[in-house]
Amino acid sequence: MKKNDWTHGATNKLLIVAIVVGLVAIAVSSYAILNPSTNTIIVYRNSTTTVFVVKGYNITSGLLEPPTSLSDAPVITQNQSFGNRLTGINAPFNASELNIINNASNSYFEKAGEMFLNGTINNTVGASTKALPLFIVNGKPTVIYLGSITCIFCGENRWPMAMALSRFGSFSYLFKGYSSIGDGDMPTIYWAPAHYNISSTVLGDFYSSNYINLIAIEDANPISGGFNLNPLSTMQQRINQTNNVAYIDAMNYIISTNGFSGTPFTVWGAYEVGGADAVIFANNTSKQGTAPLQHMTHADVLNQLANPTDQFALSEYAAADLYIAMVCKTLNNTPSVCTAIPSIVKIEAKLGL
Repeated sequence: MKKNDWTHGATNKLLIVAIVVGLVAIAVSSYAILNPSTNTIIVYRNSTTTVFVVKGYNITSGLLEPPTSLSDAPVITQNQSFGNRLTGINAPFNASELNIINNASNSYFEKAGEMFLNGTINNTVGASTKALPLFIVNGKPTVIYLGSITCIFCGENRWPMAMALSRFGSFSYLFKGYSSIGDGDMPTIYWAPAHYNISSTVLGDFYSSNYINLIAIEDANPISGGFNLNPLSTMQQRINQTNNVAYIDAMNYIISTNGFSGTPFTVWGAYEVGGADAVIFANNTSKQGTAPLQHMTHADVLNQLANPTDQFALSEYAAADLYIAMVCKTLNNTPSVCTAIPSIVKIEAKLGL
């Protein structure tokens, strides 16, 4: 059953806050009232009235669970050279690799968070956010991801995404992936096995959480070329063919925000991030042109995340902290992780959430 009305209580309060935060020109004396029966926010300011018509998503729907392997896109077992490297693509993480993502110490996130706050992270870490109405599925706010397997920034960004999501739930599967050979062949995470030889839209993931949903949409084109993104209309048409309400409405929601300008595009609860929240290809920004991450294996990246002592690994944790802060703020800091990592509340303030 699909319901397009705003729920009451805490969700309404979050929506009001989100709208008011976005209205930076409103005077201090302004206040907002939600009318859930008409899907409107009425904002009173300086004796004038502004009415915002919004569409709410409060959906009951199953989520898509993809296959764990693809016969037309098998795991590549050959040990290929860097620059043309797709070794292990679509292979599932083994138990120890998955454990590094699912069970990283909160102390790593805290150390990186404090470094972000005091300006000692040398990579570019930061996010421009836009407040949005919540996209609720089965009673939980949602993280929505739209990316591309051929995109180098998506490739880097999935590492901190996965680590941030692990603070609120866990993955039963993750898969080894790459950005395209023509765009750096960066070692990355795939949420599901990808059709790396054809144009397609890869949907679904193996994430579970008591707090949030993950809706993962991955555009795919032949990975042997460079970055190539299908039109949103093509992705939407393919998603509509699934008849899955959550994914159909998630794509409609992405289009309705008017914020999509390229991949990666993410929504973290009440906040849109139009792009990657970090640029981390090395141990400092001066080396990004040579993209050392391109010359690392998945094992190299995971070993550094398991023992974060250099700028590369700590920057990845700092980038994850920003996403954690957005989810925590959306959930009124109720999950235990929001206080178990003390820097998170400070990051919320720094980001102006």
